[in-house]
Amino acid sequence: MVLRSKSKSSLVSSAAICAALYAIVNIATSFIQTPFGIGEFRPGVVIPAFFAITAGPLPAALGAAIGSFIGDMLSLVPAGKSTFIWAIGGGGIGNFFGFLALGWVYEKMKSWRGFALGTTAGLFLGNLIAAIGVVFLGMLFLPLSAINPFPGMSNITAGGWVIGLLLFWFGTMFPFVIILVPPIVRLMKPYASSLSIGRQYPELEERNKKVVWGWSILVAILVLAGLAVALISGLSGVKTVVSVFGGSVNWEILFIISAIAVLVIGAFLPQISPRTKVSPEQKASA
Repeated sequence: MVLRSKSKSSLVSSAAICAALYAIVNIATSFIQTPFGIGEFRPGVVIPAFFAITAGPLPAALGAAIGSFIGDMLSLVPAGKSTFIWAIGGGGIGNFFGFLALGWVYEKMKSWRGFALGTTAGLFLGNLIAAIGVVFLGMLFLPLSAINPFPGMSNITAGGWVIGLLLFWFGTMFPFVIILVPPIVRLMKPYASSLSIGRQYPELEERNKKVVWGWSILVAILVLAGLAVALISGLSGVKTVVSVFGGSVNWEILFIISAIAVLVIGAFLPQISPRTKVSPEQKASA
């Protein structure tokens, strides 16, 4: 009974901390918009991703959904870049199922490969749900072009909007999670007893260079393929508004940086992993 009570209190506290941190970071980066003027650039996804593998799928999913909703309501909605309906039906639901999937895949494999696969599946699923929610809720309640600051984009089809939002969010979130979460996990290991009550603290290491290289090359190709699809869809030349500075950036650059970042991780991750004792069998397989 005591263990069950601790487990419930741990779930609630982990979800609350995840939600608070996620909301704060999302608000801090909300000035960097997507190329569509809807939603924003979200490097803060590292927070629920961290909780997904240290605290479990459910605390991360709840924290991500609540944190996303609070962040949107305090930053994007007042700026006219989102609505209450989008905050729930797009970001809230998408974040919940995305990080639930990330944590669930990691739970099944409990390895660096599980983390990489869970990150890929979770971010793709979550952003697909969010993109579909934004587009179809927008079609029901508001013309998508009504809040779009870019001229000439009102002719983009609903499918084009879904693909564009999905590719932008996935292509820019993925490198942050895959690059930053493993070192954060190692950094927070001394506090494992308070982070993972009743759970084994994760060890995100992969000594097999072929596995890391093969995965990173595949993901980089997929990111660049996504860029090609977006360009073919007629999004070339559209810029991402950085409203605080009054300037803009070519969103295509973010995709290219994503692909390069993943390749760099593939090249250096085995070298920067902490040194541990390796058995002769592990050396032979590397």
